[in-house]
Amino acid sequence: MDEPANVLLKTLLLYCLLSTTQVFALEPGDVAPAFSLPGLRSEDGTSTTLADYRGKVVYVDFWASWCPPCLVSIPLLNELRNRYVNAGEDFEIVAINLDSDPEDGIDFLLDDPVQYRVLSDPEGATPASYEVKGMPTSYLLDKTGTIRLVHEGFKRSDIDMIEAQVELLLEEN
Repeated sequence: MDEPANVLLKTLLLYCLLSTTQVFALEPGDVAPAFSLPGLRSEDGTSTTLADYRGKVVYVDFWASWCPPCLVSIPLLNELRNRYVNAGEDFEIVAINLDSDPEDGIDFLLDDPVQYRVLSDPEGATPASYEVKGMPTSYLLDKTGTIRLVHEGFKRSDIDMIEAQVELLLEEN
């Protein structure tokens, strides 16, 4: 078999193998993978771990400055977070910025500042462990660190569903 035909055959075989292989993504009931990441901005600290939030309901939000739905979600999530934190609830948002150049994420937040911690993972190890498939993708965790909701994409009306889920988890003991 000549070289171009051999390459084509190998490519077709690989495609068939991949298209029939089921990819298992994290789902509700799974324990959220641990992470330790640096802060994106100076006010975000030098290092944060998921374990720092044990005992709280946590919304882990993977985002990037080039993501149009993130423009919609970030201010709404900031309002949600501030409302619950100011009321003394055990709720927090941890955002993980995936820009390959962290300065892009910092510039984005200059226009849309948030009061929650924003971490940086330009290498993409954390979204790989969370099996993130698109942007934005978020994971709502209960107080034990178990994933209770996986949310992909974002439109303005999604905030009501997210808030309802947060409420349910805050009511759990």
